Amino acid sequence: MDVSLYSDGSSRGNPGPGGYGTILRYRAPSGTVHEKEFSAGFSCTTNNRMELLGAIVGLEALKRPCNVTLYSDSQYLVNAFNQNWVAGWLKRGWKNAQKQPVKNVDLWKRLLAAKEPHTVTFVWVKGHAGHAENERCDALATAAADNPACHQVDAGFRA
Repeated sequence: MDVSLYSDGSSRGNPGPGGYGTILRYRAPSGTVHEKEFSAGFSCTTNNRMELLGAIVGLEALKRPCNVTLYSDSQYLVNAFNQNWVAGWLKRGWKNAQKQPVKNVDLWKRLLAAKEPHTVTFVWVKGHAGHAENERCDALATAAADNPACHQVDAGFRA
């Protein structure tokens, strides 16, 4: 199964209220397009955490191994895989090149577990540049960030 995953994260302040938006899209052999959207808001988090969580939620929603093309405007997310940062972090025991602890390690570990059954290609897209799915994910993420009535607690966030 070939799946397109689009995700974006938002934070009003960094840290501050935040949210993610994700779209999963699959075209069946019949030509029928199946699409599902996800979003959630959090009372206090960071933009990078929301970028990661958007990708995680999309991958965790897949019920069988897939070929996934993951589109994100987050260089933090995309470069971690395309420039092999994750491999270095693992080799150094979750330390970055400066020997400091990797930030958001709880989400990086969750992302690696969610990614494991799939073949994932990471593609960077320029944010706020008219990419329809990225714009939709941004709208979902910002709406979630701006809706305190629906906010959850980001249990892994550390100020």
